[in-house]
Amino acid sequence: SQLYWFTVEFGLHKQNGLIKTYGAGLLSSYGELMHALLNQPEYKPFDPEVTAVHPYQDQAFQPVYFIAENLEDAKVKLQNYAMKIKKPFSLHYDPFTNSIEIMNTPQKVKKALSQMKEELKNLCLALENLS
Repeated sequence: SQLYWFTVEFGLHKQNGLIKTYGAGLLSSYGELMHALLNQPEYKPFDPEVTAVHPYQDQAFQPVYFIAENLEDAKVKLQNYAMKIKKPFSLHYDPFTNSIEIMNTPQKVKKALSQMKEELKNLCLALENLS
């Protein structure tokens, strides 16, 4: 919940050396936005390991904001952090159905691998045809 709070709701990032906002909570609150950008709060570099355990304030303006070097940096750091979370399943995104399947049985993994194998075969054939 803290990662959501300090990114989706109250996220800041740098752009051309300036601090910019991307969090919905900041963009929807003029008072919070002015507080965040007038250098009154404490700024910390965005690090999901630290941000995930940092308490947030939901009754007043944030005393601390985490600033990403840029949006791509924030995305990569969040992806790397999420990959480290131990879970008893994996997820597979199907771009054709716009759905996510939980890969929690060997049969589901085998099915996904079979589909990928067929896709790779089709791509290799297309590449051969272009040569």
